[in-house]
Amino acid sequence: MTWNSTLKSPAKPMQRKTPMRSPKPMARGRQKRGPGLAQRVAELAGTALKHLRGESNLLRSEQHRKNVAALGCLITGKPAQACHVNFDKGMGLKVCDSLCFPLCPELHREHDQGGDMSRMERIKREWQYVDQTRAMLIRRNQWPAAVEEHYQRAIKPLARMVHGEDLS
Repeated sequence: MTWNSTLKSPAKPMQRKTPMRSPKPMARGRQKRGPGLAQRVAELAGTALKHLRGESNLLRSEQHRKNVAALGCLITGKPAQACHVNFDKGMGLKVCDSLCFPLCPELHREHDQGGDMSRMERIKREWQYVDQTRAMLIRRNQWPAAVEEHYQRAIKPLARMVHGEDLS
């Protein structure tokens, strides 16, 4: 217990009058009211650009990732996670889901951190793993035409690195 020097009595801990968290979620900012002044002027002048959000060329399929993980780790046979190739992407970004393969969590972590292999060796291994996964899923009839379409588009940069060829 601490003593308050001015009152010569023990100091009491402060009591919170309101709860720490509000029971309702934090209020959102103001509602968007439509285009700003510059956009409205550009529309009136006929020079406005239409920004249409295009369809992504990357496959995002939770079912496909589940199918990949269900195969089991390619190396150990243990329960696996869908591991994406780390080629041709930025930090924190994922490539197309058609380029994933199953690895156990320990090997997945090691793969993502780079391990002790060279960049070219890693790219060649990713190629082998993706090719092996594709073959296994085709044998199980779990490789639909949509996945194949995305795969053919996404594999081209990796093929150029591994084989020096263009799969046009």
